Amino acid sequence: MTLSTREAMIAVVLAAAGLAAWWYRGGRQPEVAPAVPQHGRPDYVVEQVAAVTMSDSGEPLRRLRAPQLRHYPEGGGSELDAPVLRLLEPGQPDWVVRSEQAWVSADGDEVLLQGRVLAERAAAADQPPMRILTSQLLVLDDAGYAETDRFVELERGDDWLTAVDGMQLWFDAPMRSRFFGRVRQRLAFAEPAAAPDAPSVPGP
Repeated sequence: MTLSTREAMIAVVLAAAGLAAWWYRGGRQPEVAPAVPQHGRPDYVVEQVAAVTMSDSGEPLRRLRAPQLRHYPEGGGSELDAPVLRLLEPGQPDWVVRSEQAWVSADGDEVLLQGRVLAERAAAADQPPMRILTSQLLVLDDAGYAETDRFVELERGDDWLTAVDGMQLWFDAPMRSRFFGRVRQRLAFAEPAAAPDAPSVPGP
């Protein structure tokens, strides 16, 4: 693979591209929702939560598991311990997101993951595996979007990138991203194949 081809492939995944989504404005900085304060006691607690969000056609879009959910009547939101969120897209590898805690809005459209947040996507035929690590991540599943204003690490195959002030990620295909603050990256280029040894020539 030539250098220019490699750089183009990385740019498709890591650079800002296609920023024409309806909620995007030029020069926008990450606007992560703050942790939702809890008032009083939860009105109910659910153990061993397993929830599925379906599309209008009846296909699963999102699966959520957590050992415990606490619902708070004020605001109608819920807090989860050690959640595992799986984002599904037909024909694409699933995104699996884990964190220490999470806050889910009353309508379920916003999920704020907190603590050690790890998002992973398995490899596919045309793309290597991906791994994202940060300390807070807001996921807007209906918009196919996630963002953070915290330090973030991203690994894609043998390539890696870090951004001090967070990122925006559009995880629906074609996936694209935008990074903020001081950014460092390393692109791992394949070593050129060694030329075969020249055949020995018998002497006179």
